[in-house]
Amino acid sequence: MIVTTGRLHYVDWLRVLAFGLLILYHCSVAFFPDMSWLVKSDETSQALSWAMDFPRAWRLALLFFVSGMGTWFAFRSAPGLTFLRDRTLRLLVPLLFAMAVVVVPQVWLERVMEDGYQGSLLTFWIERYFTEGKYPAGNITWAHMWFVAYLLVMAVGLFPIFRFLQSPWGVALSRAFAALVRSPFVFLIFLVPLALNLALTPFFPRQTNALYNDGAWFAVWASWFGFGFLFARHHAEIIGSVVARRWTSAALAAGLTAALYAFCFLPADDAAGSLGSWENQTPVFKALVFSLAWTMILAAIGFAALHLDRHSAALAWLNGKVFALYIVHQTVIVWALYHVLPIEAGAWTRFGLVVAITACLSLAIAVAAERLPWPLRLAFGFADRPAARRGVPAASTSRPAS
Repeated sequence: MIVTTGRLHYVDWLRVLAFGLLILYHCSVAFFPDMSWLVKSDETSQALSWAMDFPRAWRLALLFFVSGMGTWFAFRSAPGLTFLRDRTLRLLVPLLFAMAVVVVPQVWLERVMEDGYQGSLLTFWIERYFTEGKYPAGNITWAHMWFVAYLLVMAVGLFPIFRFLQSPWGVALSRAFAALVRSPFVFLIFLVPLALNLALTPFFPRQTNALYNDGAWFAVWASWFGFGFLFARHHAEIIGSVVARRWTSAALAAGLTAALYAFCFLPADDAAGSLGSWENQTPVFKALVFSLAWTMILAAIGFAALHLDRHSAALAWLNGKVFALYIVHQTVIVWALYHVLPIEAGAWTRFGLVVAITACLSLAIAVAAERLPWPLRLAFGFADRPAARRGVPAASTSRPAS
């Protein structure tokens, strides 16, 4: 049975699983032979890199989509200035705290491991972190928290559009999106972020995650975010159609995945890379990646809504801590790499150790942070109101995946 009212537990499942996949991906990057990251293992695995090409193509699109859904539920509860206040507190405070405190150890460890810096963390924090300019030439950075910064800008910047959608003209536009999702043309919606990206790429040629010079990719992430917002707004009208097409979505995703591996990811013959690659993102490559992202979103929603829309105490517990997990996870990964990389072992063994350490330590920090008094707990993304922590009201179906 497809649930269209009340709390949508499947959205919480998607949120938790998407962030779990993100953390797994970040644990793997140091072992890629063809990518530079904060720190790099001397033992690498091409097979691991190839395996992670698949989620790399759609994981962020899914995260922004689910975040857009959560933003609709928050906006529905408080459509006025209360929404802006709550979004700003929920996102800006953790962002600033992370930039000033949480991110510092990962930059310090990178300088120690890659540049041979010998000063202590405290010395680095006081003398160098805030005084040498922005990363990578300097040190201060929002690192993985760029995602939260983008969510904040989207929530605040798109607020007038959220309000417009409540007007007669806005309702008509919103319903047009719902009608498109119910139609066979739903699979072409990826053309919107693709067209925006291609139009803006001449002005913003690189993906930077720095916001001010990342217009082409900000437009992509804002598109997925906006689609999630509209999807949640018309959930009761369109979820049945998405569930009915779940196997079609999955089949299309499988075909696109096969095409990407055959012509873009695996350098097995002359054909590989002919349509583009992560280093050479041609329009054809972007079209394949964006269409895969969209069909994966549709397939994930279709199957999750049918099979995962049920309450779970474990889910509620994890969902309440996933933002805190996100805030601390990358620093924990770099710390784990610092201790694991000197071990004489293969790339897969090291990778497994990093995953295990990151999962356990990040969760322990999140559990401890949840017990902090107000307002300290807000720095880790925990709301101050008990009802918000329990997630009982239907209006808070899915807090933004931050």
